Amino acid sequence: MSLLTDDLVVEILSWLPLKSFCRFKCVCKSWHALSSDPHYRKKFPRTPVGLFYQIPEYHTGIDLVSLPSSDKEIDTTLSFVPCYEDLQLMDCSNGLLLCYHGGIRKYFADISHVIVCNPATQEWMSLPNTEPGPSSSFCDIVLCFDPSWSQHFHVFSFQCQSSMAGEDFTEVKVFFSENFTWSSCRWKSETGFDGSSRFMNGVLYVSHLLEHVLLAIDAPDPCTQLLSQRIIQLPGFPNDPGMFSWCSGCLCQSSGVLCYAQQEFDGCMMRIWSLEGTDSWVVRHRLSMNNVFGRDLLLRTDHNGFWYFDYDIHDFDLERELVILVDRIDHKLISFSISTGKGSEILKISGFGYVY
Repeated sequence: MSLLTDDLVVEILSWLPLKSFCRFKCVCKSWHALSSDPHYRKKFPRTPVGLFYQIPEYHTGIDLVSLPSSDKEIDTTLSFVPCYEDLQLMDCSNGLLLCYHGGIRKYFADISHVIVCNPATQEWMSLPNTEPGPSSSFCDIVLCFDPSWSQHFHVFSFQCQSSMAGEDFTEVKVFFSENFTWSSCRWKSETGFDGSSRFMNGVLYVSHLLEHVLLAIDAPDPCTQLLSQRIIQLPGFPNDPGMFSWCSGCLCQSSGVLCYAQQEFDGCMMRIWSLEGTDSWVVRHRLSMNNVFGRDLLLRTDHNGFWYFDYDIHDFDLERELVILVDRIDHKLISFSISTGKGSEILKISGFGYVY
Protein backbone atom coordinates (compact mmCIF):
# COMPACT_ATOMS: atom_id res chain seq x y z
CA MET A 1 0.00 0.00 0.00
CA SER A 2 3.01 2.31 0.29
CA LEU A 3 2.92 2.57 -3.52
CA LEU A 4 -0.36 4.50 -3.29
CA THR A 5 -0.21 8.24 -2.71
CA ASP A 6 -2.33 9.83 0.02
CA ASP A 7 -4.53 11.50 -2.60
CA LEU A 8 -5.24 8.16 -4.27
CA VAL A 9 -6.03 6.43 -0.95
CA VAL A 10 -8.42 9.27 -0.05
CA GLU A 11 -10.13 9.00 -3.44
CA ILE A 12 -10.66 5.25 -2.94
CA LEU A 13 -11.92 5.58 0.64
CA SER A 14 -14.28 8.43 -0.27
CA TRP A 15 -16.36 6.08 -2.46
CA LEU A 16 -17.00 3.63 0.38
CA PRO A 17 -20.34 3.48 2.23
CA LEU A 18 -20.22 5.02 5.70
CA LYS A 19 -20.05 1.70 7.58
CA SER A 20 -17.28 0.34 5.35
CA PHE A 21 -15.33 3.58 5.65
CA CYS A 22 -15.48 3.42 9.46
CA ARG A 23 -14.04 -0.10 9.34
CA PHE A 24 -11.37 0.54 6.71
CA LYS A 25 -9.99 3.67 8.37
CA CYS A 26 -8.82 1.37 11.19
CA VAL A 27 -6.72 -0.78 8.83
CA CYS A 28 -3.55 1.14 9.66
CA LYS A 29 -2.40 4.29 11.43
CA SER A 30 -1.74 6.17 8.21
CA TRP A 31 -5.30 5.58 6.94
CA HIS A 32 -6.72 6.69 10.30
CA ALA A 33 -4.57 9.82 10.17
CA LEU A 34 -5.91 10.63 6.71
CA SER A 35 -9.49 10.37 7.97
CA SER A 36 -8.72 13.00 10.63
CA ASP A 37 -6.76 15.35 8.36
CA PRO A 38 -8.78 18.59 7.81
CA HIS A 39 -7.48 18.75 4.24
CA TYR A 40 -8.99 15.37 3.32
CA ARG A 41 -11.84 15.03 5.81
CA LYS A 42 -14.33 16.96 3.65
CA LYS A 43 -14.16 14.20 1.03
CA PHE A 44 -15.12 11.36 3.36
CA PRO A 45 -18.68 10.17 4.15
CA ARG A 46 -20.33 12.24 6.87
CA THR A 47 -22.57 11.04 9.65
CA PRO A 48 -25.85 12.99 9.87
CA VAL A 49 -26.22 14.79 13.20
CA GLY A 50 -30.01 14.94 13.27
CA LEU A 51 -33.13 16.60 11.94
CA PHE A 52 -33.88 20.31 12.08
CA TYR A 53 -37.51 21.31 12.55
CA GLN A 54 -39.61 24.37 13.34
CA ILE A 55 -43.17 24.73 14.61
CA PRO A 56 -45.13 27.05 12.26
CA GLU A 57 -46.67 29.08 15.11
CA TYR A 58 -43.26 30.07 16.44
CA HIS A 59 -40.62 31.67 14.22
CA THR A 60 -38.01 31.96 16.94
CA GLY A 61 -35.07 29.65 16.40
CA ILE A 62 -35.19 26.01 15.41
CA ASP A 63 -35.09 22.64 17.13
CA LEU A 64 -32.75 19.75 16.53
CA VAL A 65 -33.70 16.11 17.00
CA SER A 66 -30.47 14.16 17.39
CA LEU A 67 -30.13 10.82 15.69
CA PRO A 68 -28.49 7.92 17.57
CA SER A 69 -24.76 8.34 18.29
CA SER A 70 -24.97 12.11 17.88
CA ASP A 71 -23.99 14.40 20.74
CA LYS A 72 -22.98 17.52 18.82
CA GLU A 73 -24.19 20.73 20.45
CA ILE A 74 -25.91 23.22 18.15
CA ASP A 75 -27.10 26.75 18.92
CA THR A 76 -30.72 26.18 17.94
CA THR A 77 -31.78 29.72 18.86
CA LEU A 78 -29.72 31.03 15.92
CA SER A 79 -28.91 34.01 18.14
CA PHE A 80 -25.78 34.71 16.09
CA VAL A 81 -28.07 35.95 13.27
CA PRO A 82 -29.17 39.60 13.84
CA CYS A 83 -32.84 39.02 12.96
CA TYR A 84 -33.11 35.63 14.67
CA GLU A 85 -36.33 36.50 16.55
CA ASP A 86 -38.49 36.00 13.44
CA LEU A 87 -36.78 33.47 11.18
CA GLN A 88 -38.75 30.97 9.11
CA LEU A 89 -36.88 27.76 8.29
CA MET A 90 -37.31 27.06 4.57
CA ASP A 91 -34.66 24.57 3.51
CA CYS A 92 -31.61 22.69 4.73
CA SER A 93 -28.70 21.14 2.85
CA ASN A 94 -25.89 19.21 4.54
CA GLY A 95 -25.95 21.31 7.71
CA LEU A 96 -26.60 24.71 6.11
CA LEU A 97 -29.96 26.38 6.77
CA LEU A 98 -31.91 28.66 4.48
CA CYS A 99 -34.20 30.99 6.44
CA TYR A 100 -36.54 33.85 5.61
CA HIS A 101 -37.51 36.80 7.77
CA GLY A 102 -40.67 38.73 6.97
CA GLY A 103 -43.56 37.82 4.71
CA ILE A 104 -45.23 34.52 3.90
CA ARG A 105 -43.15 31.40 4.16
CA LYS A 106 -41.69 30.07 0.91
CA TYR A 107 -43.61 32.17 -1.62
CA PHE A 108 -42.29 35.73 -1.64
CA ALA A 109 -40.78 38.42 -3.84
CA ASP A 110 -37.90 39.94 -1.82
CA ILE A 111 -34.93 37.56 -1.80
CA SER A 112 -32.89 40.10 0.17
CA HIS A 113 -34.77 38.75 3.21
CA VAL A 114 -33.20 35.31 2.72
CA ILE A 115 -30.36 34.20 5.00
CA VAL A 116 -28.10 31.16 4.72
CA CYS A 117 -26.41 30.14 7.97
CA ASN A 118 -24.38 27.35 9.54
CA PRO A 119 -25.53 26.64 13.13
CA ALA A 120 -22.38 24.60 13.82
CA THR A 121 -19.91 27.36 12.92
CA GLN A 122 -22.33 30.29 13.53
CA GLU A 123 -21.51 31.79 10.13
CA TRP A 124 -24.27 33.44 8.11
CA MET A 125 -24.85 35.34 4.87
CA SER A 126 -27.72 37.53 3.66
CA LEU A 127 -28.43 37.02 -0.04
CA PRO A 128 -28.50 39.97 -2.44
CA ASN A 129 -31.80 40.59 -4.17
CA THR A 130 -32.54 39.51 -7.74
CA GLU A 131 -34.32 41.55 -10.36
CA PRO A 132 -37.96 41.83 -9.27
CA GLY A 133 -40.42 39.62 -11.09
CA PRO A 134 -44.03 40.36 -12.02
CA SER A 135 -46.35 41.05 -9.11
CA SER A 136 -48.38 37.98 -10.08
CA SER A 137 -45.37 35.65 -9.83
CA PHE A 138 -44.29 33.58 -6.86
CA CYS A 139 -40.88 32.19 -6.08
CA ASP A 140 -39.62 28.92 -4.63
CA ILE A 141 -35.95 28.62 -3.67
CA VAL A 142 -33.74 25.59 -3.00
CA LEU A 143 -30.46 25.55 -1.06
CA CYS A 144 -27.72 23.37 -2.57
CA PHE A 145 -24.58 22.43 -0.64
CA ASP A 146 -22.42 19.33 -1.08
CA PRO A 147 -19.11 19.68 0.81
CA SER A 148 -17.66 16.63 -0.95
CA TRP A 149 -18.15 18.45 -4.27
CA SER A 150 -17.47 22.09 -3.33
CA GLN A 151 -17.08 24.25 -0.23
CA HIS A 152 -19.32 26.85 -1.86
CA PHE A 153 -23.12 26.70 -1.91
CA HIS A 154 -25.72 27.58 -4.54
CA VAL A 155 -29.30 28.80 -4.24
CA PHE A 156 -31.69 28.00 -7.07
CA SER A 157 -34.67 30.32 -7.52
CA PHE A 158 -37.68 28.93 -9.39
CA GLN A 159 -39.99 31.81 -10.29
CA CYS A 160 -43.36 30.87 -11.78
CA GLN A 161 -44.76 33.50 -14.12
CA SER A 162 -47.45 33.94 -16.76
CA SER A 163 -46.80 35.24 -20.27
CA MET A 164 -48.91 37.82 -22.08
CA ALA A 165 -50.67 34.91 -23.80
CA GLY A 166 -51.65 33.48 -20.43
CA GLU A 167 -49.19 30.56 -20.55
CA ASP A 168 -47.38 29.61 -17.35
CA PHE A 169 -43.63 29.10 -17.33
CA THR A 170 -40.82 28.79 -14.78
CA GLU A 171 -37.72 30.98 -14.78
CA VAL A 172 -34.63 29.64 -13.01
CA LYS A 173 -31.90 31.80 -11.49
CA VAL A 174 -28.84 30.64 -9.53
CA PHE A 175 -26.92 32.35 -6.71
CA PHE A 176 -23.18 31.64 -6.41
CA SER A 177 -21.75 32.05 -2.91
CA GLU A 178 -18.27 31.91 -4.44
CA ASN A 179 -18.62 35.38 -5.96
CA PHE A 180 -21.81 36.58 -4.22
CA THR A 181 -23.78 37.03 -7.44
CA TRP A 182 -26.93 35.74 -9.13
CA SER A 183 -26.76 34.25 -12.60
CA SER A 184 -27.78 36.52 -15.44
CA CYS A 185 -29.02 33.63 -17.59
CA ARG A 186 -32.72 33.29 -18.33
CA TRP A 187 -33.50 29.62 -18.66
CA LYS A 188 -37.21 28.99 -18.97
CA SER A 189 -39.27 25.84 -18.56
CA GLU A 190 -42.94 25.40 -19.36
CA THR A 191 -43.15 22.87 -16.53
CA GLY A 192 -43.26 23.89 -12.87
CA PHE A 193 -41.21 21.92 -10.36
CA ASP A 194 -42.10 22.10 -6.68
CA GLY A 195 -41.55 18.67 -5.18
CA SER A 196 -38.80 16.85 -3.32
CA SER A 197 -35.26 17.94 -4.23
CA ARG A 198 -31.72 16.66 -3.72
CA PHE A 199 -28.34 18.19 -4.60
CA MET A 200 -25.41 15.84 -5.14
CA ASN A 201 -22.25 15.74 -7.24
CA GLY A 202 -23.00 19.18 -8.64
CA VAL A 203 -26.48 18.30 -9.91
CA LEU A 204 -29.82 19.50 -8.51
CA TYR A 205 -32.64 16.97 -8.87
CA VAL A 206 -36.16 18.37 -8.45
CA SER A 207 -39.29 16.25 -8.76
CA HIS A 208 -42.54 17.29 -10.42
CA LEU A 209 -45.61 16.54 -8.32
CA LEU A 210 -47.96 15.88 -11.23
CA GLU A 211 -45.90 14.62 -14.17
CA HIS A 212 -43.85 12.10 -12.12
CA VAL A 213 -40.49 13.16 -13.53
CA LEU A 214 -37.22 14.62 -12.27
CA LEU A 215 -35.60 17.76 -13.57
CA ALA A 216 -31.81 17.37 -13.34
CA ILE A 217 -29.97 20.71 -13.50
CA ASP A 218 -26.18 20.89 -13.54
CA ALA A 219 -24.80 23.60 -11.29
CA PRO A 220 -23.58 26.26 -13.74
CA ASP A 221 -20.01 27.46 -13.95
CA PRO A 222 -19.67 30.93 -12.36
CA CYS A 223 -17.88 32.15 -15.50
CA THR A 224 -20.22 30.89 -18.22
CA GLN A 225 -23.40 30.78 -16.08
CA LEU A 226 -24.89 28.29 -18.53
CA LEU A 227 -27.59 25.89 -17.33
CA SER A 228 -27.86 22.40 -18.76
CA GLN A 229 -30.81 20.21 -17.83
CA ARG A 230 -32.48 16.90 -18.62
CA ILE A 231 -35.66 15.07 -17.67
CA ILE A 232 -35.60 11.68 -15.89
CA GLN A 233 -38.71 9.51 -15.54
CA LEU A 234 -39.41 8.47 -11.94
CA PRO A 235 -40.26 4.88 -10.94
CA GLY A 236 -43.43 3.83 -9.12
CA PHE A 237 -46.85 5.24 -9.96
CA PRO A 238 -47.64 8.87 -10.86
CA ASN A 239 -49.64 11.31 -8.78
CA ASP A 240 -53.00 11.28 -10.59
CA PRO A 241 -54.73 14.60 -9.76
CA GLY A 242 -58.05 12.93 -10.48
CA MET A 243 -57.49 10.40 -7.69
CA PHE A 244 -54.88 11.66 -5.22
CA SER A 245 -54.89 14.96 -3.37
CA TRP A 246 -51.22 14.43 -2.49
CA CYS A 247 -48.75 11.73 -3.44
CA SER A 248 -45.10 12.69 -3.41
CA GLY A 249 -42.11 10.38 -3.11
CA CYS A 250 -38.79 11.22 -1.47
CA LEU A 251 -35.32 11.73 -2.94
CA CYS A 252 -32.12 10.85 -1.11
CA GLN A 253 -28.63 9.59 -1.82
CA SER A 254 -26.56 6.61 -0.75
CA SER A 255 -22.83 6.32 -1.41
CA GLY A 256 -23.03 8.97 -4.10
CA VAL A 257 -26.01 7.35 -5.85
CA LEU A 258 -29.41 9.05 -6.18
CA CYS A 259 -32.26 7.10 -4.55
CA TYR A 260 -36.05 7.47 -4.57
CA ALA A 261 -38.67 6.13 -2.15
CA GLN A 262 -42.44 5.93 -2.64
CA GLN A 263 -45.41 4.11 -1.13
CA GLU A 264 -47.11 1.42 -3.16
CA PHE A 265 -50.71 2.06 -4.17
CA ASP A 266 -52.34 1.02 -0.86
CA GLY A 267 -49.61 2.51 1.35
CA CYS A 268 -48.90 -0.82 3.08
CA MET A 269 -45.61 -1.30 1.26
CA MET A 270 -42.80 1.09 0.37
CA ARG A 271 -40.15 0.74 -2.30
CA ILE A 272 -36.72 2.31 -2.50
CA TRP A 273 -34.97 2.54 -5.87
CA SER A 274 -31.46 3.63 -6.88
CA LEU A 275 -30.62 5.35 -10.15
CA GLU A 276 -28.30 3.26 -12.32
CA GLY A 277 -26.70 5.09 -15.23
CA THR A 278 -28.61 8.09 -16.52
CA ASP A 279 -32.23 6.93 -16.42
CA SER A 280 -32.56 3.32 -15.16
CA TRP A 281 -34.02 2.61 -11.69
CA VAL A 282 -33.29 -0.57 -9.69
CA VAL A 283 -35.29 -1.67 -6.61
CA ARG A 284 -33.07 -1.70 -3.49
CA HIS A 285 -35.70 -2.40 -0.81
CA ARG A 286 -39.38 -3.31 -0.53
CA LEU A 287 -40.55 -2.60 3.02
CA SER A 288 -43.76 -3.45 4.86
CA MET A 289 -45.48 -0.62 6.75
CA ASN A 290 -48.23 -2.80 8.28
CA ASN A 291 -46.87 -2.83 11.84
CA VAL A 292 -45.33 0.64 11.99
CA PHE A 293 -48.26 2.89 12.87
CA GLY A 294 -50.49 0.58 14.92
CA ARG A 295 -53.35 0.72 12.41
CA ASP A 296 -54.35 -1.26 9.34
CA LEU A 297 -55.69 1.56 7.17
CA LEU A 298 -52.96 3.72 5.61
CA LEU A 299 -54.86 5.06 2.58
CA ARG A 300 -57.73 7.48 3.22
CA THR A 301 -60.03 9.92 1.42
CA ASP A 302 -60.42 13.63 2.13
CA HIS A 303 -63.66 15.64 2.16
CA ASN A 304 -63.47 16.02 -1.64
CA GLY A 305 -63.21 12.28 -2.20
CA PHE A 306 -59.52 12.30 -3.15
CA TRP A 307 -57.16 9.60 -1.85
CA TYR A 308 -54.14 10.37 0.30
CA PHE A 309 -51.60 8.42 2.36
CA ASP A 310 -51.85 9.15 6.07
CA TYR A 311 -48.06 9.14 6.40
CA ASP A 312 -45.23 10.77 4.46
CA ILE A 313 -41.74 9.53 3.65
CA HIS A 314 -39.66 12.43 4.89
CA ASP A 315 -36.11 11.11 4.45
CA PHE A 316 -34.04 7.94 4.50
CA ASP A 317 -30.45 6.97 5.20
CA LEU A 318 -29.44 3.64 3.66
CA GLU A 319 -26.06 3.74 5.43
CA ARG A 320 -27.81 3.71 8.81
CA GLU A 321 -30.68 1.64 7.39
CA LEU A 322 -33.21 4.23 8.61
CA VAL A 323 -36.33 5.73 7.06
CA ILE A 324 -37.83 8.86 8.63
CA LEU A 325 -41.64 8.88 8.43
CA VAL A 326 -44.19 11.57 9.33
CA ASP A 327 -47.41 10.19 10.84
CA ARG A 328 -50.13 12.60 9.66
CA ILE A 329 -52.79 11.07 11.95
CA ASP A 330 -50.98 11.03 15.31
CA HIS A 331 -48.67 13.95 14.39
CA LYS A 332 -45.35 12.34 15.18
CA LEU A 333 -41.98 11.64 13.61
CA ILE A 334 -41.06 7.95 13.34
CA SER A 335 -37.73 6.25 12.74
CA PHE A 336 -38.17 3.01 10.79
CA SER A 337 -35.39 0.40 10.78
CA ILE A 338 -34.87 -1.27 7.40
CA SER A 339 -33.06 -4.22 9.00
CA THR A 340 -35.61 -5.01 11.73
CA GLY A 341 -38.80 -3.72 10.10
CA LYS A 342 -39.76 -1.89 13.31
CA GLY A 343 -40.59 1.75 13.93
CA SER A 344 -39.96 3.94 16.97
CA GLU A 345 -41.24 7.41 17.79
CA ILE A 346 -38.66 10.20 17.56
CA LEU A 347 -40.78 13.22 18.27
CA LYS A 348 -44.37 14.26 18.90
CA ILE A 349 -45.24 17.22 16.67
CA SER A 350 -47.98 19.63 17.70
CA GLY A 351 -49.74 20.12 14.38
CA PHE A 352 -47.46 19.98 11.37
CA GLY A 353 -44.00 21.41 11.74
CA TYR A 354 -41.42 21.94 9.05
CA VAL A 355 -38.86 19.12 9.26
CA TYR A 356 -35.59 19.09 7.30
